[in-house]
Amino acid sequence: MSEHVTTVIFDLGNVVLPFDPLKPCAFLAGMAGKTTDEVMHLIYDNNLERRFEQGMIDGDQFTERVSEVLGLELTTNEFHDLWADMFTENREVSAIVRQLLPHHHLILLSNTNPWHWQHALKHFAIVSEFKDCILSYEVGVLKPHPLIYRAALEKVSPFERVIFIDDVEINVDAARIMGMRGIHFRSADQLRRELVTLGCRL
Repeated sequence: MSEHVTTVIFDLGNVVLPFDPLKPCAFLAGMAGKTTDEVMHLIYDNNLERRFEQGMIDGDQFTERVSEVLGLELTTNEFHDLWADMFTENREVSAIVRQLLPHHHLILLSNTNPWHWQHALKHFAIVSEFKDCILSYEVGVLKPHPLIYRAALEKVSPFERVIFIDDVEINVDAARIMGMRGIHFRSADQLRRELVTLGCRL
């Protein structure tokens, strides 16, 4: 089977780069005199981050909307630096990526916004090693919408065997509907085992 496994598509957040939105939200909570949970609700449950990741609003508009709901007067520059700083690197996953690179076409497929993407490129070298990147804010839709998977599959030659990896199970299920093999990511060791089982060369 191994000779047929040609493309592996990785999610970014919480697979290659773990992230913690509580970090900037806790800082904002201190500024606004609110709890961290209140800030999370006002930004995420109001779909402000979601709209930013879909490319429906730009950085200035995102800053303006967050300032309004939190009762703050944030500048785009200060909010950019604060909101971008929530990532670390899963070095075990990065090692797997680098082992796959000589043998497979690797694609990154991420629900992300331009601030997070530029931060990831600047601070984590592994991100630049992917041949192709499909980003929600450029495509205009989020996983699990079929269009974002189609954008990734357009980078793949016909009849190639494709594996998709994501930490969110509904996103993996959507990829399977599109004809891909799916791996629900839980750990680097589990990922390595499943990739080998599916025929990847490591």
